[in-house]
Amino acid sequence: MIDTIKVIVSAVSGGALSGIFTVWLQKIKNQGSNEAIYARHTKELFERIDMIMKERDTITHERDELKSQVIILTRKIDLQNATIKQQGRIIDTLTKQVGILNEKFDSWREE
Repeated sequence: MIDTIKVIVSAVSGGALSGIFTVWLQKIKNQGSNEAIYARHTKELFERIDMIMKERDTITHERDELKSQVIILTRKIDLQNATIKQQGRIIDTLTKQVGILNEKFDSWREE
């Protein structure tokens, strides 16, 4: 019976030891293959980064141009609003003058 236990313990410990070495070797193998994958795709990754950076720079430039256009258009709108206010005052003045002239004409007709 002791011999059977020794055989079982030896088999279990041998299996466990074998499993540990298998996991360790697989880990080393994966590490090497992962590095190979990164090494193969490094150029592509940097090209993608460069492309994305160029797109970002283009978008940033377009945004800055649009900001400039908004500032220019805002100034034009402010100028047009000032012109409209001035024209409104002129219209009010002309309306008052027409009212005064109408009163004068009415008073001349009455005489």
